[in-house]
Amino acid sequence: MGPRVKSIAETSAYRTEGKSLVVLQVNCRSVYNQAVELWNLVDTYNPDVVIGTKSWLKEDISNAEVFRADFTTFRRDRPARGGGGFICVKNIIASTGLWVDEDFEMIAVEVKGMDPKYTWEIIGIYEDVLAIERLAARILSTRNLTKRSIIGGHLNLSQADWKGDAEKANGFQACVNNLVWDKGYTQAVSGPTRGDALLDIYLLRPECSLISCNILPGISDHNGVLLEVE
Repeated sequence: MGPRVKSIAETSAYRTEGKSLVVLQVNCRSVYNQAVELWNLVDTYNPDVVIGTKSWLKEDISNAEVFRADFTTFRRDRPARGGGGFICVKNIIASTGLWVDEDFEMIAVEVKGMDPKYTWEIIGIYEDVLAIERLAARILSTRNLTKRSIIGGHLNLSQADWKGDAEKANGFQACVNNLVWDKGYTQAVSGPTRGDALLDIYLLRPECSLISCNILPGISDHNGVLLEVE
């Protein structure tokens, strides 16, 4: 039996406004063509941050054509159809773009709380094992492995053991272990997000900040995932 999808009433009931950070992840398969569906989902679940994958946006499409003015939008476009991504942050929350990877479809944003110790690094990703290797190297280069961090996105690694089983540490699983165990992350999504496959993940650090993680109806052939952290 798959994970239970929470109703709108249940989802809004457990959230204490201003006491947590809520992140919605959506696989779009063209955000330009599904902008109405995206923002209906945002209005339903009221996230502070939206991570979009498979946005299929080209650089000549302006933010005003797709995104709302009450969010600050950071984009990692892909010229050809098939990928790309974005991160949207509510304007009332201070946010700064950290980096955009030139070779892989990854983007990082810093989201600042009123208390500096609750500043979060949020990374959106749409890729495979090669991107995991690049991301692990990027995180190691910062030398700050205690920073609060959320990695959300679509990874084509349906066979990955996200619990970091050391006995399976070969091939792509070694890359997964390197990111999850060595960098202190925990994978928060507990069930499949497309058919029987777990493709849309949240890697979270520290684990103790997790309040809830729920799978929701999406706007494409993937489910959406709603994460709430302290």
